[in-house]
Amino acid sequence: MSRPRAKLHEVTVTASKDADEFRFDAGSEIWDESISGLCFRKDHHGLTKKDYHLIEFVLTDRTGEGLTFPNAPHQAMWVTKANAGDKHPCPNAETPSDYSVIEPMSISDDRRRLIVRNDNPERERWAFTLNFVKREDHSADASHYVSWDPIIDNHNGG
Repeated sequence: MSRPRAKLHEVTVTASKDADEFRFDAGSEIWDESISGLCFRKDHHGLTKKDYHLIEFVLTDRTGEGLTFPNAPHQAMWVTKANAGDKHPCPNAETPSDYSVIEPMSISDDRRRLIVRNDNPERERWAFTLNFVKREDHSADASHYVSWDPIIDNHNGG
């Protein structure tokens, strides 16, 4: 029996700031502007049902605030399943995260890269929030986070 394979997708997250408002833009072959989210299809990448996607979020900070990911992967990304018909609920610090399908696994030493596993077992939507901290603020206090909240649209299980 063969081992599961992974397909790595790089997603560049560019943070900028207008006055006091942070703005985020994503760049990737899996970014779908029409849903403001990431779209995964195992069959488009030659993956089978047991295979999975790896997402490497790469932060480009143009805010002047020195943004990086928090130290812990589960603080860098909150995830919740989006119910059918919901626009997309944005998880926050009080939302219980569900990491059963989408799991933040690792943050690079410079805290500008976050690696996430997406098993994509079936068609479903997931809401997620990526969190960032400002320069010199390594606080685990979520009230200090700068956050961005797109969605993940899993289309199939292979």
